Amino acid sequence: MPTLAFEQYALRREFRKLTDWWTHTMRFQSIALLALIVAAQAGYVSAQPYSCNPGSYNTGSCNAGQCNTGHGHRGFGFCCEAGYHANNMWPNQYIPTARCAVNSAYTAMVNNGWRRQNLLGDYHFEEGSNELTTAGKLKSKWILTQAPQDRRNIYVQRGETESETASRIAAVHGWASNQSPNLEPMLVNDTHIVSEGHTAGSVDSIFVGFQTNQPAPVLAPDTSSSAGN
Repeated sequence: MPTLAFEQYALRREFRKLTDWWTHTMRFQSIALLALIVAAQAGYVSAQPYSCNPGSYNTGSCNAGQCNTGHGHRGFGFCCEAGYHANNMWPNQYIPTARCAVNSAYTAMVNNGWRRQNLLGDYHFEEGSNELTTAGKLKSKWILTQAPQDRRNIYVQRGETESETASRIAAVHGWASNQSPNLEPMLVNDTHIVSEGHTAGSVDSIFVGFQTNQPAPVLAPDTSSSAGN
């Protein structure tokens, strides 16, 4: 009876040792596998959206089983190294793209501003004939001679019909052809923008009325001395 109890105790002890060894081994393998997956995923996420170009912050694209940086196939180790360096330099790799996005918005606003500045509206053309008025000729001359070299484009407000728009563009080209031969060829384009202007007579009446009713440029009389007496 004691011998049977001792054998059962010995079996339970060996089984516990075997269970502890198996648990320790599986835990170590699980940790190693998890670390490997995390390292691979970090390299993949850090480098995935980019292609490696000379002189840029890009680090390439990392996929399962390969790392492509624009210079051919690379191994898994290089992929993890690229992800490591991308994490160290964060967020420098995103700064150039963000700056380009902001600058592109400013460029669009500047272009729209010059398009409105160089716009010829309804008041710059004679009603019926669509020939340039005196104001239209003066503004066209300013655009062709005083505007910056890369901004000498004339934009014409579209008429009610396509033929009216075409006649306006032809009138501008016809006027420009009679100017100095030293003028460079110009571009005349139609646009949907509406010129929010006023007739020359209304503008003249506003300025004339302002000059007529403005007070005389003299100092107000000094009333402090009379009040003291």
